[in-house]
Amino acid sequence: MKKLLGVVTAVATLLVVGCASAPASSETTASPAPAQKKGGLGGVPDFVNDAFLNASEDVLVGIGTYKTGGDASKISHGKTMAETRARADIARQLNSIIKNMVTDYTATSELDPEAAVSFQESITQALTQAELRGSKTVQMQTDDNGVLWLVMEYSKSEAAKDFDAAQSAARLAVPAAAAFNALDRMDTAFNKQSGGGPVPVGD
Repeated sequence: MKKLLGVVTAVATLLVVGCASAPASSETTASPAPAQKKGGLGGVPDFVNDAFLNASEDVLVGIGTYKTGGDASKISHGKTMAETRARADIARQLNSIIKNMVTDYTATSELDPEAAVSFQESITQALTQAELRGSKTVQMQTDDNGVLWLVMEYSKSEAAKDFDAAQSAARLAVPAAAAFNALDRMDTAFNKQSGGGPVPVGD
């Protein structure tokens, strides 16, 4: 009996000591870890996310990437490829803008759907040929994984110049859309454009 009491007493003592020491232990582990700079959403660098968040309403932001693998000799080629992809990203957004403008125009005009599609394609083709020369690279950076990220901007004022020339060519192709004026519809179309989408990482 005395032996059993001794065992119970020893166990109780250990429990009391363990409970008493727990707060001190948790205090030690609760000390803050050193702050670390975290990457952006989905592995996208912060400066890329910031470019979208801080862009004004009259600017389209295009993102281009290229995997250099950390090879410095590939930077020049990578920049060219990333610029091409950023322009393609802007072109994709412009296509959406053009579609919105032509759709709105068709709803208030006598332009039939088939002519509207042809007109939209003509403007898109003319803009593609213009190569978005008014677009400009605003930031470029290579991350720890050897991926070069490039941010390009295309302002509404530059788009207006390209649109003016593009719609002139499109009107010749589709005379029924002669009354179409892209500049009158750009504000609404730019505001509707959400932009963004997944950022592709090139090879």
